[in-house]
Amino acid sequence: MLRLSEEQEQRALRLHRESIIFDAHCDTVLQVLEGKRTLGERSGEGHVDIPRLKAGGIKAQVFAVFVRPEWYGDAVHATLKGIVVLTREIKKNEKDIMLAQSFDDAKKAINQGKVAAFISIEGGEALQGDLDMLEVYAKMGVSSIILTWNNRNAIADGAGDIRSNGGLSSFGVEVIKEMERLGMVVDLAHISPKGFWDALEVCEKPVIVSHALPRKFMDIPRNLDDEQIKAVAERGGVIGVSFYFTSYGGPKGSLEKVLDAIDYIVDKAGVDCVGIGSDFDGFDGKVEGLESCEKFINITRGLVHRGYSDEDIEKILGGNFMRVYEKVQS
Repeated sequence: MLRLSEEQEQRALRLHRESIIFDAHCDTVLQVLEGKRTLGERSGEGHVDIPRLKAGGIKAQVFAVFVRPEWYGDAVHATLKGIVVLTREIKKNEKDIMLAQSFDDAKKAINQGKVAAFISIEGGEALQGDLDMLEVYAKMGVSSIILTWNNRNAIADGAGDIRSNGGLSSFGVEVIKEMERLGMVVDLAHISPKGFWDALEVCEKPVIVSHALPRKFMDIPRNLDDEQIKAVAERGGVIGVSFYFTSYGGPKGSLEKVLDAIDYIVDKAGVDCVGIGSDFDGFDGKVEGLESCEKFINITRGLVHRGYSDEDIEKILGGNFMRVYEKVQS
């Protein structure tokens, strides 16, 4: 574990308190849908709930409604149910958390001492080929959509289904254009490499990759190579460093590895394009030093220990993602 001087410890505590800590991706909604636990009660299971978010100083959390493959036959119904269950949990705990349908909502929630809860949909299967569903989801509070998961869909190929070398479809082009019109953030996590480059040609606003790692840490399609990292940065976008190092059989993650990934992206493309996208509750087990969202202070401590400036730490912890959400929604 990190050893900081007393001065460094105090600086880390101050920065963590004053910064907007923004986690761009968790899958906690699935466990709520399964009846395993609620958002409002502290749990010994999983990684995220409201008490632990508050204790960890997280001020903005993106909750993903993941479109599971078993939902594909009735994806709209299943996605709508996921959104309703999530918003119901937020309403039940309104003293501590607030639905953020916009950047301004997020600032309002944070100013009131509440967690700003953004809703994301993980998987364009949720549209079932109907462009009008984007406006339905937007009106329900969805602020971002991950175009694909690992499988091919009507929008593009996912990172786990790239045999055809397919990229963005004509429907996918229309989806991106409509998302940008509605002020929805385009999220390129999990998309195939060809789909990634196709999407960047279409997007006129900054994009995010909510949860990923540099390809150097594991050479798999869902991770980003150096050129992809630089391309996101050049367009004003942000990459959320994931804690899920064991994806596809990789070695167990740790705080030090998360910090290494942040360093790598900063070195390749600058500090303005990196943030945090834990992928909490999207994987089993514990990450050493980041066992749950309650331990986010250790990221701040690590950034202090590695010599980042106050300004850069604030950007990494959440300022960069907040900037993109404001830009896309303006």
